[in-house]
Amino acid sequence: MSESSERKRNRVDPAKVKAGDLMAFVYYGKVEKAGEGGLSVRIKSLDEAECEFSVAGKALIASSFSADQFLEEEKVSKTRAAEILVTSFNRPLTVCFVKQAGGTRVLRGRLLQPEPLLGRSYVEDLDVSRKERIRLVDHRTIRYLIVEGVKYTVKGKPAPPRL
Repeated sequence: MSESSERKRNRVDPAKVKAGDLMAFVYYGKVEKAGEGGLSVRIKSLDEAECEFSVAGKALIASSFSADQFLEEEKVSKTRAAEILVTSFNRPLTVCFVKQAGGTRVLRGRLLQPEPLLGRSYVEDLDVSRKERIRLVDHRTIRYLIVEGVKYTVKGKPAPPRL
């Protein structure tokens, strides 16, 4: 991303929050403990070190997104799978693809930046240490993608990775 296209971002000052403020909360985390019947979950944050929080209530949990759960499967072309990936901002996802060095990789994470001209996307792998999370996913080698409760399986064999 070029320097001119980057935007400034400032965090909220908790001491200045007041009733009536409009806010949004987007947290990525791993479930540490799930309560019986889906009434509550205990989450370990993937963005803030040593931060844990709880979510209580079926409605809140049901309105969240999962990189693992899917209720339906759909067969799609490589092009359609790539389109879905590059439009999946702010959604946890699972993508299975062929690595450059060969072999398949299953990555659970979030889309950071698509590179449509190169046919690749930068995806943050949320299952690894915080320092080395960035992975390049070649759109031509996607085998399947899970996002927003749907598993998209690519028809046929994926292309070999570009070297």
